[in-house]
Amino acid sequence: MASSDSCLITPHPTPSPTPLLRPTETPPEDEDNHEATLRYHFRGWALSERSRETASWAWPFGYDIQKDEQRRWVCRACIRKRNPCPGNFDSDGIQNAYNHLFSEHGIRAPFSKTKGTAEKKADSLSVKATGQKSIVEALKLDLHNPREQAIANTVIKRFDRDHFQRLLMNWIVARNHSFSIAEENELREIFDYLNPSVSVSDANLTHTTIKEKATSAFKQHKQKVVEVLRKAPGLIHISFDGWRSGNRHALYGVCCFFRDENNKPCKVTIGVPELSVSHTGTNIAAEILDVIEAYQIQDKIGYFTLDNAENNDTAMEIIGGELGFVGKTRRGRCFGHTLNLSAKSILFGHKADAFERQLSGQAPLSEAEHLLWQKRGPVGKLHNVVVFIHRSDKLTDLLRELQRTAFDQSPDPKVRTKKPLDVVLDNDTRWLSQLYMIRRALQLRDHIELLIARYRVEFEQQHKTKRGTTKKSAKLPYICEPEHQL
Repeated sequence: MASSDSCLITPHPTPSPTPLLRPTETPPEDEDNHEATLRYHFRGWALSERSRETASWAWPFGYDIQKDEQRRWVCRACIRKRNPCPGNFDSDGIQNAYNHLFSEHGIRAPFSKTKGTAEKKADSLSVKATGQKSIVEALKLDLHNPREQAIANTVIKRFDRDHFQRLLMNWIVARNHSFSIAEENELREIFDYLNPSVSVSDANLTHTTIKEKATSAFKQHKQKVVEVLRKAPGLIHISFDGWRSGNRHALYGVCCFFRDENNKPCKVTIGVPELSVSHTGTNIAAEILDVIEAYQIQDKIGYFTLDNAENNDTAMEIIGGELGFVGKTRRGRCFGHTLNLSAKSILFGHKADAFERQLSGQAPLSEAEHLLWQKRGPVGKLHNVVVFIHRSDKLTDLLRELQRTAFDQSPDPKVRTKKPLDVVLDNDTRWLSQLYMIRRALQLRDHIELLIARYRVEFEQQHKTKRGTTKKSAKLPYICEPEHQL
């Protein structure tokens, strides 16, 4: 059949603003005429003998026909209008029927039913279009009133889309927020509450746009930094160190120190390269040299301040060879790092020679050795007590309860308003962390001693025999053992 073959492909139509009647509203006397039209266009096809009902909402708006193993949906509205090429689609592509019904006849998906892509796109455009009124609606302005019309225009003109996006990007970068925070609905609701122009002008940013804008801003301002460094009258000194980020990227921070044209001391971070290979001196030197060359300061390099890691010796030898100086003569060791290690040696009071080996760049101490020191000195004992409390929700709550009780019983009104404090846990990476731990422990000394005593009483009561003695199988928590007492 010639007419059938020519109608199996439906051209893109022009949307109709007025929805047609639903198929159930067709007068009975007209249905025979419509089916005759259907048979004319699809000779050799018959109404489908479906074994089960279909879930798609589009089927009542179409004829379900079959031929051999094929099954098609034919638009009822097109048949009624005697369209010379009625819309028809394979039953497996019912999504096309959704688009046809909306685009050709303005028929929308019922509430909570699947929408076609054409309807979704139209809804998206509609939201943007209707959003143009949101400023007027939010301010409850009457545009027919010249004064209120002027207010609306002033509000609209005062919103600078580019400036808003720049402020948002700067906040995310400066505070080290995830780029995806810009897509949070709650944040966007705050923006719309403050100024509907954000949504009206489509000023919200996605995480990919934030990344692109941040990269673009870096490239834009990098040349200014290059010019400042080139104009520096003296040498430019470098410091770099490595660390692992929270998302497990091995990064090296590279900073430079110099005096500007006005002899003012300045410091700038000029690179944070990622070292994805082994942290050998050769690999470190390659990354640092790339950063130096990127800012065109190879001929202005002065001295380096680095920590005492052995791979930095090799890195400096290579960097010096590339830039024309003897690496070890341009390297200063980080005095803060040296002082920190010396303080640890004094605090723990044992195996000071191990710290000397670490200072000279030899192999660092093992974790087991470090733990051994902590068990022997007063600071080490305090560390163990703090760890035990910090890891126990029960003990943390008990410590807070003891403080609140003491505050409530105080005759001083200022003390009664104080809030409980938690212990501070030291760590191996934060300098002065032992100092902060000791300071807090001294503040909480009386409460910690009372906590340990009460915890021991509770333990003995829980493991008491009928004779009133402690069970032999019960192991006293180490926080209560005499050798761990301060």
